[in-house]
Amino acid sequence: RSIDRSIGRQGGGLRPAQDMELHRADQALAALDIARTDGADGTDADRSTVARDVLWLCFSGKTGSMRVQDFISSTSIQVNYQELARIMSSRVQDAWDDEHANFVLRKLIFHGDPEALQLIANAILGRAAKCARSRIGCRVLIDFIEEDRQGVDLAQIKDELLAHSRSLIIDFSGHHVIKVMLEYASDQVVVRGITFWLMECLGFLARQRHAAQVIEKVLEKAAAWFPIGKYVIELSLAAQALDLSKHESGHHLIRHVLLYSTDFTMGDLMQSEEDEGQARRAYFDWSGIEAVCRQAGLETLPTHETLPSDIAIQLLTTKEAVRSLRAPKGQGRKFRQKIVEVLENMGKIERQQQQQQQ
Repeated sequence: RSIDRSIGRQGGGLRPAQDMELHRADQALAALDIARTDGADGTDADRSTVARDVLWLCFSGKTGSMRVQDFISSTSIQVNYQELARIMSSRVQDAWDDEHANFVLRKLIFHGDPEALQLIANAILGRAAKCARSRIGCRVLIDFIEEDRQGVDLAQIKDELLAHSRSLIIDFSGHHVIKVMLEYASDQVVVRGITFWLMECLGFLARQRHAAQVIEKVLEKAAAWFPIGKYVIELSLAAQALDLSKHESGHHLIRHVLLYSTDFTMGDLMQSEEDEGQARRAYFDWSGIEAVCRQAGLETLPTHETLPSDIAIQLLTTKEAVRSLRAPKGQGRKFRQKIVEVLENMGKIERQQQQQQQ
């Protein structure tokens, strides 16, 4: 069962510390194999306990970690995945936070059997939000969700992440987990849950870099799962089109509204029998849309049949708005220029060179 000792070999061979680490890993893996196959008398039980402790030390070392990863992914060795999963589960938080043990845990997720993966999932349950906020631990959850292994129940972990989505959306690592949940959503529960939360404080989140990426993913997925939610979010973004065009995160969302807006309208929403409470709330928000349009000096106010993209275009193409977008100085010049290019390509405003010639 010896694995080729080429790991870490760079011409001059392994350093003594690396060689000792590999030796300990081999001994620990062999001891665990003996304990599994030869019964459970006192001697083997003691040997197994020592092996677990030694193997955990190997997980957290670079060379030992690589040896264990090779062992897990080997096709020529019958691997006791459940025994390895028990070791990882007993110290799962240390495992996801350690730069070397983290790779062992992820390798086990890719190659382990469903029973082993369920042991790890059960250990993460109750600490899933903490794992999602971990800079390297978030990859463990992402691998779990992307693999979506048959026979492994992740429903409770997903529910826990959804319950903490408000804080995870704006987190450096957590927002990646939320985006993957949306990408691999198999029903509308996740999409609807996150969409409802976004509606509550969209103005703040649209200006936050991590949250803005989640909003873009929601708009992409909600087109199929939750068109009403997509419409309400785009409507709110359209009302803030000029201000968001000046922000690094916000201008991406406005560009999305201009180019990929839904064909759902307020009239469709009011006729929909689904979610009457949400429809009424969106209806009451319509007065705010009208107030924004009046303040911008629009000659024709939008109706319930006006698309969000049309509202954004109207607010961005007034003389004052175009002057603000093209201002050579001021906030967000680079981002404003990108919105101007979109409007020019759509034929909604004249190109600056043509204006100068005229």
